[in-house]
Amino acid sequence: MDTTDQISVIAAVISFLSAIVSIFAIYIPWKNNHDAEIFHECILSLERAFKALMLNAEEDGRPIADRLNWLTSARHLESYKSLRKSIKTSLYRRVSDEHEEHWRHEFYLKLLKNKIYQISYFEAGPIEPRSAIVIYGFAAWPHSKNDPIDTLDLEDLFRKSDLLQGNYGLQQYLAKFPQFGGKA
Repeated sequence: MDTTDQISVIAAVISFLSAIVSIFAIYIPWKNNHDAEIFHECILSLERAFKALMLNAEEDGRPIADRLNWLTSARHLESYKSLRKSIKTSLYRRVSDEHEEHWRHEFYLKLLKNKIYQISYFEAGPIEPRSAIVIYGFAAWPHSKNDPIDTLDLEDLFRKSDLLQGNYGLQQYLAKFPQFGGKA
């Protein structure tokens, strides 16, 4: 291979590498912008789902038995789930999980903390059964989700903070549990 051929091969390799770098230079920002937009819509879907369910809520804070409210809320939750699946970056998935957990708790407070026991509530709407299943399913803690409290490094937490300093009630309470130095 003479010098001209070598220069041609080197130029072709450099061109190829430049093309690859250009593709990544375009793709990575696009992916982040794409996920930012989807993430924003995910949050709006969760907010809208809660707002729709709680529209004209009862004085005791429970949602009214309104078919349209329940259907709209369930549709927004399903939209959230669909949008969430299309997030590609781990950062946006993680932040989306945090927002989901916040809104799951809000739904839980309205539906599962003070349960609706009367069938007449659901018949009054009448509440569409699938919408109730979607909403209650969202409000409940998923079986597959690990509780972050279960993996805490408590020794490290105690070492890094003065959480017991001046908190005598907490100290006495924790003394009741063997894992915190108390007696069972």
